Amino acid sequence: MKKSWSIGDISFSTKEEYRAGQRDLKQIKKLLVGVDLDDPIEVKELYRMLRGRPFLFESEVGIAFKAYLQERSFGASGRREASRHEEYPEPQRQTRERQIRSERQIARSYKADYDYDMEQEEPQTPARRTSRQSLRLSGTQSRGSRKPSEQIAPQKKKSKKKVLVFWGVLAGIALMLFGFWQIFSYDIRSYISQKKMEELISCILVPYDAKVSEAHRIADLIASGQYTEQEAIEIAKEELARQEEPESDPNAEPTVLYQYSVLYERNPDMAGWIRLDGTILNYPVMLTPKDEEYYLKRGFDKKSDINGLPFMDVRCSITAPVSNYLIHGHNMKNGSMFSCLLQYEKQEFYEEHKQIYFDTVYETGTYEIVGVFQTAVAYVGEDTYRYYEFINAETAEEYDAYISYVKEQSFYDTGITAEFGDQLLTLSTCDRRIQDGRFVVVARKCR
Repeated sequence: MKKSWSIGDISFSTKEEYRAGQRDLKQIKKLLVGVDLDDPIEVKELYRMLRGRPFLFESEVGIAFKAYLQERSFGASGRREASRHEEYPEPQRQTRERQIRSERQIARSYKADYDYDMEQEEPQTPARRTSRQSLRLSGTQSRGSRKPSEQIAPQKKKSKKKVLVFWGVLAGIALMLFGFWQIFSYDIRSYISQKKMEELISCILVPYDAKVSEAHRIADLIASGQYTEQEAIEIAKEELARQEEPESDPNAEPTVLYQYSVLYERNPDMAGWIRLDGTILNYPVMLTPKDEEYYLKRGFDKKSDINGLPFMDVRCSITAPVSNYLIHGHNMKNGSMFSCLLQYEKQEFYEEHKQIYFDTVYETGTYEIVGVFQTAVAYVGEDTYRYYEFINAETAEEYDAYISYVKEQSFYDTGITAEFGDQLLTLSTCDRRIQDGRFVVVARKCR
């Protein structure tokens, strides 16, 4: 027995046509929400909307519904087409139904960007519902006029979106890897810099001891068999006296200290060595008159180095007299270079580190701290004292003005002062706690 399906008085020969009728029925129920079928104006408006949307329905259920609206809109005597069969004469009916199915298949190709399932839509007010219906009608009509090449636009959009997502994820991974590299590379470079510095420290020779040298010289003279013990003692004393005598020629070149001779031979830019016992501060100090910041990001070997090296202001000199040795150094996040100087803000740290050792390559020096303060680099035209402008005092008044400024700005009183003629040492580093900040330690050479 052949199975049949029906909706109301309309029968269907296949299950597919029956399902199409069910879908049309859902569409009809949705369209009728908020519409008063007893109001000819509302019915006529709905009918006109459906006329502009010929492919909305898939089955005879929809065609019958449009015929019903037509009759309700214009009346039995005044309607333009008497019935569905008058709208589509019998010879053309089968052709029209095939056309509807074909056109409906075209409409389904737009399902990616147009949802025909009316049940998924949110509830609307009658006013908004009418507006939504108008949009659906115009949307369907415009899609029906698309060219075949335009029907694949949704797929192209999806493909483009996937490409953008892929590149976005790739960029995010790249940024993450770059961040990891920055963190770990900083530690690696800091470690390499530290190892280089340890090698430099190992190159500082043991200072020359005159007494040990004299005893060795006496023993050597006696061992030669040419001198008696008394003769050897006299010869050794004469040689030692000549070594301790000051240079008779004031224009003679100063002699590099024995302990720094190997390092100076490796790099003549070395001006001296600075050390603060009990801290990591133990570095060579460089001086490059042609480029003051040459060692800002370079090591002793003149190659790139994250820590750089402390360097002396180009206006300073270790061969000609100057009132103040001004030395600049980094405040590194890894705690190296001049970072430990910021601990001088606490007086307890000062009490344990009252002296700083700074040797030029020609002479040794021990310095006592006069004052410690925080300040900022002054802008052009700003009326303020610039500590970094003080290098050489021509008069006692100029010298005393600098010492007074240091004492006034200092965090605490060290009890140490300086007089005109005393050699000063000023250490300057960045202080990121204030804008363009500087942390400064000023000391004088022990008398």
